[in-house]
Amino acid sequence: MSKMLAPHIRTEARTGRMTMDVLLAAIPLGLFSFVNYGMRPVFILLLSVLAAVVTEAFCCMVGRRRLRTVLDGSAAITGLLIGLVMSPMVDYWVPMLGSAFAIIVAKAPFGGTGRNVFNPAAAGIAILTYCFPLRMFTYPAISNVSNLPIGMTVADQGVITELSLAAQLQAGATPSITRLQLLLGDFAGPIGSTAALILLAFLGYLLVRRTVSAWVVLPYLCTCALMAWLFPMTNLNPSYDIMAQLCAGYVLFTGVFLLNDPVTAPRFWLGRLFYGILAGILVMTLQRIGRVEAGSCFAILLVNAFSPIVDRWSWHFCHWLTRKRRIRREVKAHE
Repeated sequence: MSKMLAPHIRTEARTGRMTMDVLLAAIPLGLFSFVNYGMRPVFILLLSVLAAVVTEAFCCMVGRRRLRTVLDGSAAITGLLIGLVMSPMVDYWVPMLGSAFAIIVAKAPFGGTGRNVFNPAAAGIAILTYCFPLRMFTYPAISNVSNLPIGMTVADQGVITELSLAAQLQAGATPSITRLQLLLGDFAGPIGSTAALILLAFLGYLLVRRTVSAWVVLPYLCTCALMAWLFPMTNLNPSYDIMAQLCAGYVLFTGVFLLNDPVTAPRFWLGRLFYGILAGILVMTLQRIGRVEAGSCFAILLVNAFSPIVDRWSWHFCHWLTRKRRIRREVKAHE
């Protein structure tokens, strides 16, 4: 039986398939960080997912909703996405706090799965970014780390840290990262947002599976690339500058995972087109002038707020356009 998930109608089977696709797509990103930093990123991801699932179960019991919603995977995805944007050396309690906030504040008050107005993962990332920027954006130098300590904190254990690519660009510095390193993710950054090749490969997988919408992600990426070309942040080759800006922060990660939430994205193709363009403009603008080096989460929350309006206007426009064409065909038929 169909189940109403505002603003979309989704079947439970469809929701389960989408959940599994996203979880499968995110696993290689965790493995990539495991190869670079050891078990600590894996523990961060597991604890973030655990916190989201436990909080979802608690909210279901308090709200007297069926615990079956805990098993649909939506809470696990929220925790996983929050964990993937963490620094490999972040304290364990930080992603757990973000996951709990995402469920308690951004999801449960609106009625749970399928009824949230804002992307829960983006909300959790945003609160952590605002409250703990130092912990969020302190990264270990990838060339000097084999295995990070697995204790509660690694800040005082002699780990060499490095500015992320986004921070270097925002400060006006010229990155020393090669194009190949950009593609392979061989530079300091979050657990799951630096491996461009993996992100692009699984974007293709998710597009083929129709888990994400091409009407959203392609306009988003094209807008980001256009913004990077119009407003360069380095004095290097334009093609390199575009690559660097797209690989910095959460730009690609946002296009693959955060932007395509089926609950908060518009329903109609025209609305999705405008939604992707607006998100690209906001992401690149906040990346450049924001208080922190990665403002994609705030951009997602902003476009989530405008999503119902964009969807409504696009529906009315498509309906008006269809009616005009029908009238034109009827007039020609009577002539």
